[in-house]
Amino acid sequence: MRKLVVYNTLGFPNPSDFTAFIDGVRKAGADVLEVGLPPRYAKYDGPVIRRSHEIVAKFGDLSGNLGEVARRAEIPVVILTYLEDHIDHLDQFLDSLKKLNVEGVLFPDLLIDFTQQIDLVVSKVRAHGLKNVLFTSPSVPDSFIKRTGEITDMFLYYGVRPTTGVPIPVDVGALIRRVRNMVRSELVVGFGLSGDKDIVSALRAGADGIAVGTAVISELEKEGVTEGLKLVSYYRGVIDGV
Repeated sequence: MRKLVVYNTLGFPNPSDFTAFIDGVRKAGADVLEVGLPPRYAKYDGPVIRRSHEIVAKFGDLSGNLGEVARRAEIPVVILTYLEDHIDHLDQFLDSLKKLNVEGVLFPDLLIDFTQQIDLVVSKVRAHGLKNVLFTSPSVPDSFIKRTGEITDMFLYYGVRPTTGVPIPVDVGALIRRVRNMVRSELVVGFGLSGDKDIVSALRAGADGIAVGTAVISELEKEGVTEGLKLVSYYRGVIDGV
């Protein structure tokens, strides 16, 4: 079965609604819950997700709630966070995630800003009992894409656009066919998917799943938890219908 990865920023749109969302996300059809920790500078996130960071900032430090997240979600939890924020205390950070029963970690800036430390970071993640979810994109050299396909653990996350939530014209099908020929790992596509057409194109081109975030964040902010979960169910239906 093709995988549906659902993103939400930790604590969004508020702590109680966030809890309600994670309580229902598995039943709505998600296979993996990706939880974003607001960084100091979200340089690879689009305006909608950046705004979610600003909204949750007023609730203070919510990192202590991560253990509850992993327990309540009942599906694997992957933490999305910028390596830039943790590089100076990486072992301590990874150890804290393992204690909270998080399954994986994704650093979107690893292959872009820390190319000389990829093997070290991958090894450290595994040494702490966690799984790597490596992120790559069309701007990354082919040699790096092939390499990441070999060393990622849960799946390879391929972003089709430079940032989330910005519909820059790209041929999604062509991009995925190209990367599918380079890697044998499970391939999940996201980071800029724009509507059902992109989702269908990605899956028909060989993707093993999709990741959705911006649309879910927008729905949660505008319509609330019930509609946000309905949107997750809708994406489950789109995936299963391809």
